[in-house]
Amino acid sequence: MKEQGFYIDYHVWAHKKVLQQLPDLTAEDWNKQLGGSFPTIKALYQHIMEADYRWLQRWNGVPFAEIPAGMTVDGYASLQNLWLPLLEEQVAVAKRRLAVNGEEPVHFITGKGLHVTQPFWQTLYQVVNHGTYHRGQVTNMLRMLDKPAVGTDIFLFFRENSNT
Repeated sequence: MKEQGFYIDYHVWAHKKVLQQLPDLTAEDWNKQLGGSFPTIKALYQHIMEADYRWLQRWNGVPFAEIPAGMTVDGYASLQNLWLPLLEEQVAVAKRRLAVNGEEPVHFITGKGLHVTQPFWQTLYQVVNHGTYHRGQVTNMLRMLDKPAVGTDIFLFFRENSNT
């Protein structure tokens, strides 16, 4: 299971690649209604950050975690200050769990109240898949704003991290 640690490394690498595209966004860009399941870049990143926070809490034994009051996306700086440290903690917890026992069950409660138990490695795949899905939405929104997009394909990750 330990070798599956590259999944969480990829997750963080890809998020950081997209984040590099965001520092120059204006408040108008962050709040522009662009459509989709989360209509603004701000709302989409709020969802992404909250999901990563909840999964981290689940991995730490908290089946359902409320979002802290101060965990609010209001632009690039808030992602730098709130989300990046959370992602680094995700890496540490994921790698520790994989090294010990990736089959160890994670018990959690979904937002709809469903009680679920799954092996840790399956929840890790969920986190990475969720991030990939929403990074695609962010990329689409950036293109709609005539902003450059960046490639986050996993083969690019492997090329940049050939020792992974």
